[in-house]
Amino acid sequence: MRNPFPENEVFNRFLGLKNHFREFQTQESRRRTTEISQLARLIQDSGDKISFDLLGSVNFGMAEATSDVDMVLYLDCGHDEEATYENCPMWRFYESLLITSILRELTDRPYHIQVVDCINLFRLEKAILNRGFDDDIIARFVFYRTICRGVNKRVIRPYEKLIMNDKQLFRHIEETLTEALLVFIRSSSHGKSFEKYLSRLADSGSKIPLTVVEKVHDYLQLQNK
Repeated sequence: MRNPFPENEVFNRFLGLKNHFREFQTQESRRRTTEISQLARLIQDSGDKISFDLLGSVNFGMAEATSDVDMVLYLDCGHDEEATYENCPMWRFYESLLITSILRELTDRPYHIQVVDCINLFRLEKAILNRGFDDDIIARFVFYRTICRGVNKRVIRPYEKLIMNDKQLFRHIEETLTEALLVFIRSSSHGKSFEKYLSRLADSGSKIPLTVVEKVHDYLQLQNK
């Protein structure tokens, strides 16, 4: 999803830095993205709509062998409630069984996957059509789609198209999402992640452009604002 907040300094800095790091993407990041794409296709072939957004080191292209994978899961739960383990059996099924067992079949180097959120596409569509701008699910969807790395995006593209040109919606949620991104940036773990990313680039022998180092420094200054 293209950045719906093109004049927002916080989002622009985050996305600009992410794009800079992706220019030095590791083989491990490529491998994991490919394997998770294969996983999505296998599930899709079974008849269920599924999509993922990847966060963390894979999102920035900086994953290594010991990295975990954090993801957002997109599923149609068949009802208009918030997705939970109890009311969306597919979430429990795919996280506990297929993501674990199928990935072991797809890769000779299994890694830990953590589902940090699940978006119920049935509820999302209803909220969008009813213009429920205060519904948390719309804000979460826009946030993840703006900052994360999508896998099997064709499943969620129709929902993006429903809101893509809705300037009223984006004005309504911009302040909330900017604050959410600032909270994320200000977390100590986020700052440490960038230190690790720069260290990995140096260890790999990549010549880190001074502009990237400066952008990281400027970006991390947002932690103090």
